[in-house]
Formats: sequence, C-alpha cells, structure tokens
Amino acid sequence: MGLFGVAAVADLAALGMPSSTISRRVQAGHARRVLRGVVKDGPDEPTGDQRAAAALLYAGPSSVISGGEALRRYGLTDPSPDARILVVVEEQRQRTSSAFVDIERTERLPRAVTIDGLDLAPLDRAVIDTVRREDRIDVVRGVLSEAVQKERTTVSRLMAELAAGSQRGTALPRRVLRDELGVGVRSVAESWALELHADSGLPPALWNPRLYDPTGTYIAQADAFFPDVGLAWEIDSRRHHFLLPDWDKTLRRRARMQSYGLVVAHTRPSRLRADRAAVIEELWGSYRLAASRPCPDLRVVAAPDTNSA
Repeated sequence: MGLFGVAAVADLAALGMPSSTISRRVQAGHARRVLRGVVKDGPDEPTGDQRAAAALLYAGPSSVISGGEALRRYGLTDPSPDARILVVVEEQRQRTSSAFVDIERTERLPRAVTIDGLDLAPLDRAVIDTVRREDRIDVVRGVLSEAVQKERTTVSRLMAELAAGSQRGTALPRRVLRDELGVGVRSVAESWALELHADSGLPPALWNPRLYDPTGTYIAQADAFFPDVGLAWEIDSRRHHFLLPDWDKTLRRRARMQSYGLVVAHTRPSRLRADRAAVIEELWGSYRLAASRPCPDLRVVAAPDTNSA
C-alpha cells in the first residue's frame, strides 16, 4: 500500500496485483474500499490522513486538497461540520464529487504545497476556497480574521487571491476583507463591535492601532481607539473567564494604558449583540469622560495592511 496504507486499485494492478486478489482481500476483511477505485489496509474506518490520501488518489494526478481540510493541516480552524474534503483538479479532468470528496475543476490549478506527504493548495487559496463556500458571515469572518491575526497571511494577499480566482461566492468575503479586516478588525467579536460603533453615532475609531508615548515607548495595541479624546475600547474575549494568565495579562494591559492617561472601556463580546443599547450608552459615557480630560500625547500607528495604511 502507499501513503498511510492507502492505494489506488489501478496502481496495485500496475504492480501486478490482479483485481480479483484485491476483491478477495476486501471480502476477507484484510482491506477496505475507501472511495471508488481506492482501497486501504485493514477493515477499520479510515483515519483522517487516510481519507485525505484517498481523496487525492481518487481525484488523480496534480490534484490538491483545499478548503477546510487544508486549513486544518496549516494549523488553522476547519469550519466544516461535515468533514468533507475539497479537492481542486485541472479543468480538463473528468471527475465528479463522491462520498466525502468535493471535486472542483479550475483553470487556475495551484502549485502544491506538500505537508506530511499530502499535496495542499497554498494557504491563501485554501482560505479563499473555504470562504467562497460559506453563506454564514461569522464563519467567513472567523476564517479570514484567524489567518490574518495569526500572521499567516495579509489582507492584501487575500484580496489578490479573491480577485484572481472564480468570482462565485466572493461577495461576502470581499465585503469582510474590505470593510472589516481592511480597516483593522481582527476577530469576529471586533466585527460585531464595528457594527455597533456604526450605529452609535460616536466619532470615528481606529481598529487595532499600536499606541506609543512621545519617546517611542510602546504602550499597547487597543482593540479600538478614539484618537480625538484618548479612549481605548477593549473587547474582552470569553476565554479570559477561564484562563487566568490571559486575564492577568489583560489587567496589566489595562493598567498600563491608564497609567498614560487613557480612559479604557471594556465590553464582553456577548453584550455586543444581546445588549446593544446599553453598550452604546456605556461607550458614550466613557467617551464623555475621556473628553473631559486632557487628551494624552501619543503616537498612534494604524494596524498593518489596513485601507488607511
């Protein structure tokens, strides 16, 4: 057998194993059919690696795994609940989707990136192939923001990949890249905050800018910042309720910003949707408090790769 104990029946036949022998091994429980024309050693359910290897064998030469399966192998989150595997093949390949494999033919077959013996689409292509198939905006936000937040790619690179490929399903990711990540938003919760800010009537805010004192000493990176009054708005991640070191880091960050004269407002992500009116009122209260004080003398650097950069 080949990679991960998986092989194409045609390859085994080319090595001299008769198809009747393969059939007998399957019937006897020594092997198992994974996909049409693809078998594995043993009768047990195929592992994730075996499913991926089988998908490539089924799709044929030069095929690459893209979508959520590729994201997972790049160390990012696979948003697919059904564990289907997207395989991209050249336009001329006559192959249809089957079982857990989705086949997409393309004129832009990417050069493979091999990880653990499996041929994957480049990360930018895998990200865009994933979000083009999603109609849930928070899933699109999560996939795009994770890749950028973890510095695995940039907004500009994703925009370029989006423009170069199929335009089917691109409206939603284009909007998120341009109007949210493009202004500095870097998480789903911050996208909710951006929407709330748009309805609040508050002055413009910068998203994820880096703050420095006049000597160039780094202070912090605020989730959102109102430069006209020196107000920082922090969207407290829910994980801080469970991870004490992260919560301690947040408290130190808050104290550091306050020590430079900043007013710091905090909002839990859940309240951005469930308690919008109260959050807007609280944010206005913090804004008025900051406006009543002298605005700190700071150097503000916009988040990298934003529309304003």
